Amino acid sequence: MEKDAPQASSSTSSLPQGRSLMVGNSPPAKRTRSQSQSQSQSRSQSRSQSQAQSQYQYQNQNQPSRKSVAREERYEYDKHLLHRAVEDAGINAFGAVFVEVWALHRDGTKLTRPDGGHWMDPAFWRSLPDGEAMHLASGLDWEAGDCALGVGLAGTLFEESSSSSGGGTGAAAGRRVHWRQIKSLMDDPFVQEEAEGRMARLYKIGLGLVAAVPFSFQDQRGMVLYYSRKTAKVDRLRSETNERYLVGAADLIGASYAIHKSREEAAELRRQMFREAVLKVRKDFEKHRSKVGPRLESLVLDKEKLKKYKEEQDRLAEEEQMRGTWTWGDSPLLRVDRAIADLARRAVGFGTWCLRRIDTSRKKWGGAHLLGPPRQSIGDCAFCFVGVFLAMLTILRIGTAVNDGAFLFDGGWYSSSLCILFALTPAPVGQPRQVYLAHLWNMLVGMALRQIPSGDFTYFLEFTEAAPGAAYGLPLIWKQALAVALGVSGQAFIGILHPPASGLSMAFASSDKWTWGTMLSVMAADTFMVAFAIGYINLAEKKQYPLYWLGLGWRANVRMGKLQKKAHTSAKNAIRRASSMNNGGNGGGTSKKGGDESV
Repeated sequence: MEKDAPQASSSTSSLPQGRSLMVGNSPPAKRTRSQSQSQSQSRSQSRSQSQAQSQYQYQNQNQPSRKSVAREERYEYDKHLLHRAVEDAGINAFGAVFVEVWALHRDGTKLTRPDGGHWMDPAFWRSLPDGEAMHLASGLDWEAGDCALGVGLAGTLFEESSSSSGGGTGAAAGRRVHWRQIKSLMDDPFVQEEAEGRMARLYKIGLGLVAAVPFSFQDQRGMVLYYSRKTAKVDRLRSETNERYLVGAADLIGASYAIHKSREEAAELRRQMFREAVLKVRKDFEKHRSKVGPRLESLVLDKEKLKKYKEEQDRLAEEEQMRGTWTWGDSPLLRVDRAIADLARRAVGFGTWCLRRIDTSRKKWGGAHLLGPPRQSIGDCAFCFVGVFLAMLTILRIGTAVNDGAFLFDGGWYSSSLCILFALTPAPVGQPRQVYLAHLWNMLVGMALRQIPSGDFTYFLEFTEAAPGAAYGLPLIWKQALAVALGVSGQAFIGILHPPASGLSMAFASSDKWTWGTMLSVMAADTFMVAFAIGYINLAEKKQYPLYWLGLGWRANVRMGKLQKKAHTSAKNAIRRASSMNNGGNGGGTSKKGGDESV
């Protein structure tokens, strides 16, 4: 038994601790108290070591790399920088209670709101009437999905502000603030609403006015939206000082957003240069070192050898530069080389831009995945049917009455106009100003182009087969196409878009039977159509026509806005003088503040 004891103890060493082994019929060996304590200590030490090792492995497995940490730090810094610029813009702008930044996505198919690109005035949030409105405002502040181009509030304002500004980059001259009313955008049937109804939610919490300022820095395009309350004073919002600050703040915000792309490119360039330098050193060292020379690892650890190697490399680089340096001065051949290189660089840049635009166009073919417009109710359709029938019947009767005289016109020209007036009543293209001016513009364009001789040919290629004495001129189809193009683009430039009127430019350019008397007949028919629409459409409870007549309010362009501002100031002064004269017998005139409030 004494000889078997060591064997038993050696065999038990391979078993788990705390277990006993029976050898034959012998009882388990007795352990002293010190042996039990030492074994328990060893077990606790092994458990702690295994836990520490597993924890170390877990930390190493989940610990981010230095590259990802640096990228995350740069991202947080950029977000904080953008948010500070947006917050400063909202705090110092008059009447602004909510500010958003929308940037064009890199693929050019949608608008996104970058992280940190939003700010809401805490005082405005606390002034909301109830918890539901506060919750709605918080959702608008912290959540914003991507927006397709030309859709919703952001997409529509991005298109309008980009086209209405003078262009250029940075603080380019000619840029201006583009103001819109949220309610008018909601009522416009030609504005496609977002799926989440963002415009309606903004209007529900009390925001009524929005100013859009575009920016463009280093191929980064976007805009800044400044929201104001419904009750904000428009004169102060549109003051020259406030608008100048809005443009400057948008420039700062645009630069803050655009810098993150340049910083990422610079960081990637540094990483690439570092990798190339390490690879070059390794290749050069492996190429020039002797067979018995030190390895690269030992050379890095030896500072003296590394210093000598660096001096040798600098000497070789200097010799290489001396051998390759030979200046031609300002020779003609050198100037030609520079011109060719510049032309090649411009050609490559233009080709890259074209390919990028084509790729962006391809991505837009799939659409924005929005819902179609809703259908109208049966009652609205019946109301529209009666109005269009009566108006069209009357216009056709007028057309047949003047069919043989000097005031000849075609009543069918008004088919599309009646569709807009009675089925799309709130649409801006159907208001009286658009109807009158668009018809007049297109008729003048057609009559002007009709004065160009057409000749005896239909196409330009027929000139080669012309007989002697043939009449030359601009082919008819070219005049028709030119008339329609000038009619549509002119309407867009003047701001009098009325799509059905474009057919008049082609009609007047095609035939000489349409005369100045036809223009008088068209103006008379326009007067009847607008008058009938006013009397009939306003009978409906939920419709109103017209929404405006001349439309020279605060939504007009800068030139019209200045005229309106001068007229408004003159009216205020006249009212103030009249009020002073009326109150002269009472011992004094009204104050300036009182005069403004009366206006």
